[in-house]
Amino acid sequence: MIFANTKSETHLEFNRFHNSFFDVFFSYLTYLGDGFSALIAFVILLVVKWRFALLVGFSNILSASITQTLKHTLFSDVVRPKKFFEGIHDIYLVPGVDNHLYNSFPSGHSTCAFALYFSIGMIVENKWLKLLCFFLALFVGYSRIYLSQHFFQDVYAGSLIGVVSTVFIYVIINNSNAEWMDRSLRILKRSV
Repeated sequence: MIFANTKSETHLEFNRFHNSFFDVFFSYLTYLGDGFSALIAFVILLVVKWRFALLVGFSNILSASITQTLKHTLFSDVVRPKKFFEGIHDIYLVPGVDNHLYNSFPSGHSTCAFALYFSIGMIVENKWLKLLCFFLALFVGYSRIYLSQHFFQDVYAGSLIGVVSTVFIYVIINNSNAEWMDRSLRILKRSV
């Protein structure tokens, strides 16, 4: 259904479903896909193991670089839903949300969320935590559509960039036998 419709039809379908609880919920949840969340995870993981911190850090740097380059070069003229539907169709906009107008494709928040939570999902061993990471990334991506900041295609492309970048960085880091990567800031403190 989603891929059979145009981006406008798909967005209008998603835009029909809203309520006051989800307006607030997704307004806050969307922040779990910004660069600050990735930075916090990176700093926390420095205390656990540098290899994990490097995975989160470099996968986010690579994916953000790809996404921002695409947004501001090849796809700089792609408008966001508020601008796209302006004068054509009234869409529901969540009160209090500052809707952007340009640089829609691909979604930066979705890129960051999938890079961050996919990285963490590869690190943790507990299957429930892995599942939680998947749903966090998925909900952040959906929040971008719910808030009419992006179209489904923007979120889908961002998620692919985040996942592929993370796999690429994971292969490089995992194939490195550098012993220093298995250290952490805790180990340094004890040895001083």
